[in-house]
Amino acid sequence: MSDLQDKFIILKKTKYGEADLIIHALSVAGAKKSFIARGALKSKKRFGGGILEPTHFVTLTYKKGKTDDALNVLNEAVLIDDFKDIRADFDKLEFALFMLNSAYKVSQEGDFDSHFLFNLIGHSLRQLGKTASLQRFKLHFCLKFLFQQGVISVEEWMAPFLKANMADSEQLDQLPELREIVDTYADSIESQVIHYIKNADTGF
Repeated sequence: MSDLQDKFIILKKTKYGEADLIIHALSVAGAKKSFIARGALKSKKRFGGGILEPTHFVTLTYKKGKTDDALNVLNEAVLIDDFKDIRADFDKLEFALFMLNSAYKVSQEGDFDSHFLFNLIGHSLRQLGKTASLQRFKLHFCLKFLFQQGVISVEEWMAPFLKANMADSEQLDQLPELREIVDTYADSIESQVIHYIKNADTGF
């Protein structure tokens, strides 16, 4: 079987055995795919430099698993973007991992019609390192995520957040009532995301 290649955001990695890694990643189409990277902890040529870290945007070359339930076999990874600005700030990195976990919980194997989820995570990772207000950014992401999932009752104050792309998140700082909105709603909206992903039924 010939190799396949696609672009992914790495969501999660788990050590398997002495030298292997299990990698879960989100494809451009929004599908979750799982891989085994054999010898990843020893191979500097194929997987060196921490390339398989969560948050990384990569091109993966792999062989499809022999059955639908089998892990895909990862052959090579090429880094596209490591979003290094996020890793310079602990709080931003912590929230980036929160975003990835949210995507991991709701994404599905074999779902090729969820481009919106990939775009939300990708644009959010790119903007997170630049943002001047983490609390505003958190509220913006959580609202967009819940709205995409169809699990939030839209209120009037949410409109500017839902209309703005994550790439334009900084423009929300111009809202005269922003501080009051963030202070009032940020924690409760984030808690809704936590509750939702904890109890989400993705249908599998």
